[in-house]
Amino acid sequence: MNCSRTSRVSARSAAWFVVLLSLATASISATPVAAGDLTLLSAGAMKAPVLQLLAQRSPSLPHVNVRFATAGAIRDLLAKGEQADVVILPSENIDALVERRVADLASRRALGDTEVGVAVRAGAKLPDIGTREALRATLLAARKVVIVDPAKGTSGRLVQGVFDELGIADAMRDKTIKLDGGYVVEAVARGEADLGLHQISEILPVAGVQLAGTLPGDLRRFTRYDIAILLASGEQRGATELLDYLTSDAARAAIEKSGFKPAR
Repeated sequence: MNCSRTSRVSARSAAWFVVLLSLATASISATPVAAGDLTLLSAGAMKAPVLQLLAQRSPSLPHVNVRFATAGAIRDLLAKGEQADVVILPSENIDALVERRVADLASRRALGDTEVGVAVRAGAKLPDIGTREALRATLLAARKVVIVDPAKGTSGRLVQGVFDELGIADAMRDKTIKLDGGYVVEAVARGEADLGLHQISEILPVAGVQLAGTLPGDLRRFTRYDIAILLASGEQRGATELLDYLTSDAARAAIEKSGFKPAR
């Protein structure tokens, strides 16, 4: 990945997303659930494009109350009986919901793939992460590194696996900040960590950081995100309309601009 190009792209993306998210979050999350409304539970990796698309949706579509959380948190919410109509989750989590007869297999569609990237503070010198050896040295030299708690979020589990593969899990233990979810690389912007490893789609929206690049070679880690309707939804027609909208050509273009690639 070209680092200078990545820096310019991430800076423009961050400024645009900050304005969008502040407006969209206020208008969507403040509205209580009413008859005919839909509830969407979405993994945080899809937050930026979902908020953009919901803010731009046609007035003819049902109102959507959206809640973002880690995949693990959404899994636990559904296991406890949380009511929702549509979910967006990593493919493996949708597999589990289909197997448990919670999600409708026939409705399932792929949204796209994103991958783990490395974030540094805006304006900082970009680290060398171009090879396994360089990434290992950069991680070991960092004062603090922030990730999602591997027990709760997909990218955290993937990053922990990379630490294991590089043979530095023990060395990284005390210098790794593990957060429950959200845009964890905000800790990099605040100066609390030197590096943040998270899904690229959750790095680009954050002001004050820049994307240094992806993990190198065979350490690259991709996650596919799917959308599906829950079988218990009482708003199947509206849920189908929402699913059709979020998988339309226009929606796919917005999703890809936010750090996703077409599903492999």
